[in-house]
Amino acid sequence: MRNVCFPSLRPRRDTIGLALGFVGILCCVPVLGAEESEPSLATRARGPVALRFSPDGTWLFAANSRSGTLSVIDPVSQRVVAELEVGRGLADLGSLPDGRLLAVDREADSLLLLDRQGPEARVVAKCQVAADPVQVLAAPDGAACVVASTASRRLSFVDIGGPQTSQAASLAVSRTVDLPFSPRHLVVVPPSSKLVVADAYGGKLAVVDVKRGKVEHTHTLPAHNIRGLTLSPDGRTLVVAHLALRKQMQTDFEGVHWGRLLGSHLQSLRLDAVLAPGSTDDLMRDGCRIDMGFATQGAGDPSSLGSAPNGSVAIALGGVDEVALCRSPSAFVHRVGVGRGPSAVAVSADGKTVFVAGKLDDSISVVEAETYRRLKVIALGPRPESTLVERGESLFHDATLSHDGWMSCQSCHTDGHTSGLLVDTLGDDSYGAPKKVPSLLGVGRTGPWAWNGSIDRLEHQVRKSITITMQGRIPTTDQVEALTAYLESLAPPRAVSPSNQHQAEGRGQAVFATRKCGQCHGGPEFTTSKLYDVGLVDEVGNHRFNPPSLRGVSQRDGFFHDGRAGTLEAVFLKHGHPRESEWTETEVADLVAFLKSL
Repeated sequence: MRNVCFPSLRPRRDTIGLALGFVGILCCVPVLGAEESEPSLATRARGPVALRFSPDGTWLFAANSRSGTLSVIDPVSQRVVAELEVGRGLADLGSLPDGRLLAVDREADSLLLLDRQGPEARVVAKCQVAADPVQVLAAPDGAACVVASTASRRLSFVDIGGPQTSQAASLAVSRTVDLPFSPRHLVVVPPSSKLVVADAYGGKLAVVDVKRGKVEHTHTLPAHNIRGLTLSPDGRTLVVAHLALRKQMQTDFEGVHWGRLLGSHLQSLRLDAVLAPGSTDDLMRDGCRIDMGFATQGAGDPSSLGSAPNGSVAIALGGVDEVALCRSPSAFVHRVGVGRGPSAVAVSADGKTVFVAGKLDDSISVVEAETYRRLKVIALGPRPESTLVERGESLFHDATLSHDGWMSCQSCHTDGHTSGLLVDTLGDDSYGAPKKVPSLLGVGRTGPWAWNGSIDRLEHQVRKSITITMQGRIPTTDQVEALTAYLESLAPPRAVSPSNQHQAEGRGQAVFATRKCGQCHGGPEFTTSKLYDVGLVDEVGNHRFNPPSLRGVSQRDGFFHDGRAGTLEAVFLKHGHPRESEWTETEVADLVAFLKSL
């Protein structure tokens, strides 16, 4: 998709809502004719997270994360004509010039190739890709694609074989490229062989030379939660949808109310500056930015970015259940209500219609872009009653729990993990010493909570975060119960270590035991409930901290309470943790291999 550069203008929220939906039917049900009645639909949760038009615009496909199905929508009649059993848990879709589809099955760590005839599709090839795949981007000629995998911090380049009618359809990984961060969004820069890759959690961008399979350089934006990349119609501007957290601001009323602490933005960057190495100042020079929220009306959590050849832009705002629409460089941002948890956007080729997937209520919303008028809301199908954990998940992404809708739990704890940034909260009962945002993956097993271990019950931490960090109203007992249940359901981060490191991991485990690392990082979760003074002092004199779990430590960037150690190696070789200990490079290499396996 493509986009344009806009000046920073105060947004306007329209009271007119927008929505479209599509309804899923089982793949064994035939496609309905214009005069046929709607079929009965299976009762299940679907969770649409990606939308993709067929090359001719005749069909719209939705990838469902919970059911692993593919919903097929007729964009003209605005109804679902089929629901296809495809995989275990889909994360993204790609479309090839010959009409075939690519589907990312995140639950199965695989890429699927689907042969398609009209609304019908079947899987004809499958291959394993790097663990935790989240996005796919097809080459313009359809002969290859690239898959971004978050937990493994890797790109998988895949060759695609066989025309649509051939029996020799195939997928084969040709090579992989490791990245210095967890990737998500991708954009190819034609006609060069360059690929721009965005950080799934923080604000990094990498430029990859596809032909050489090499990361050329990286940039760091003052941003996090990047949830969209696109090029302008003239190919000269890269547009990025993201959040921006300012560590120098406190989580008090003034900081939240005026959007000084956290803001939602659409940032335009000169593509030539992105493709060239340089400083952050060089990257941002001559760029421009839209602020999508303003005092009294925050714009919690950009979650997807779509655009049309005419340069019009649609940004899903996942925390406030809206889509923000921009028509021209002189236009306001128009915000329109859509389904719950908008997670994906698709704009018709003529730019007249915007389709928005609601992950949390299994809906697709359709809006008329010219008038910002809601046309229709169609449910994907009947849903079972939400469980306590599912209600908690909805609340986790709900920015209306905060003052004026500026932020949700998702805003800092991206996908339950962490943005990796510093924020100055009263989590440690003091301002003036910004702390790393901790991962919440596995949080139910790692009490007490807060860097100073001052919270002994997760329910208390939930209340404190909503009322103090987010400056929201006092939550109800039901809300706290549901949020706590959701947090307790989050598994620890996924460890992905190279297959050739097993011997080093074994030696590192011995170093871990010999150096008595388990005194602070003990038990099955590699943490304890106590406070320790390990020679670190923050800006206001705090020097006793509760050790974080080492589970999934390979998925973090920046270590210690203030992120002063940029790498795990630096924790020991540069900072002599704990308390000016001396380490050899061999010890550290083995220990780090063990830690990355946890």
